[in-house]
Amino acid sequence: MLSRSLRTSALMAPAIAVSLALAATGCTPTPAPSPSPTTTASPSETPSASPTAETAALPDCDTIYSAALVATLTGEGRTSSGDISSPGMGGWGTQDATLEGILSTIPERVSCTWILPQSESGSTTSIARLDAATRSTVIATLTAAGYTASTVPGGDLYSIEVTFEVGSYNESHLITDDLWFASVFSGGQSQTLTLDAAAQLLP
Repeated sequence: MLSRSLRTSALMAPAIAVSLALAATGCTPTPAPSPSPTTTASPSETPSASPTAETAALPDCDTIYSAALVATLTGEGRTSSGDISSPGMGGWGTQDATLEGILSTIPERVSCTWILPQSESGSTTSIARLDAATRSTVIATLTAAGYTASTVPGGDLYSIEVTFEVGSYNESHLITDDLWFASVFSGGQSQTLTLDAAAQLLP
């Protein structure tokens, strides 16, 4: 019996060894897969804002007209008086009392007067920056006063000719989206002044 047991043990030993080897192999942990590198999305660039056009400053009386128009005025013997505007005292680009009242209350404005010495001839051009409400008021006033409207490059032109006992004068008003060019001329053409002043300032 003993020798049979020994033989049986001897036969079983290799099988046990193989089983242990297989068991050991089965218990070996499978290596965890290495994490794939993650790609960090770069932040998208915020588009820069488009530059806004700067508001052009109003001219002074030295630059309100082109050099060619200044040469014409001085060639006629006219001289510049600068800005002599005063509420109720004249020096504005209109003789209409209502329009003068509106013009005199606008914060950003300039008025330039030229005179022909020893005569009744003179002219004034005013430029004022308009807000929407004032623009509507000016247009309504021009229309109610009988100014003739026409469309020109840059805006709407309102004109009138006034004759009285001792002479006459004419006015031309160009209204753009945010500017008012107003000229009055006794002894000349106000439209020439208005359109020339506008050409110096409008793009």
